[in-house]
Amino acid sequence: MSISKRLIWVAVLLFTPMLFASPVYKVTASKPFAESLHLLKKSLENERLYIIAKADISGTLARMKGKLGASYNKRHYGKVESIIFCNPFYANEVLNADPDMMALCPLKIMLMEKNGKTTALFIRPTAIAGNSHARKTLNTVEQKVKHALRAAGFR
Repeated sequence: MSISKRLIWVAVLLFTPMLFASPVYKVTASKPFAESLHLLKKSLENERLYIIAKADISGTLARMKGKLGASYNKRHYGKVESIIFCNPFYANEVLNADPDMMALCPLKIMLMEKNGKTTALFIRPTAIAGNSHARKTLNTVEQKVKHALRAAGFR
């Protein structure tokens, strides 16, 4: 096999996983929900990302238990909550660069507790941005969110 063909195969093997990377960033903390939420709130604020709302998904599902019947919470999660956050300066940059990317604002992290551990799910804005003019700003925010999650003990 020629050197050029070998280089092509090496490139394919190295970069193929990147093409199929999940748009969902998933990390888990070995801490219960309340502690994980408290640490995450502080670390998001340290990144100048501010929680503007929370949605108690598990509470809503519990109120609908009768209607959901046997399909209710089959995976036995405890607390499930959506944390909605924003930074107005980054939102303004996105609005100015590519108004269509405002569909991502505000951002959210879904927290789900099971067996004393809390899992965080975050849709990576760069997985959606493509070649958007807002990609640089969205990447900056994505890195700040990942840093906040690590600082809060999520791995």
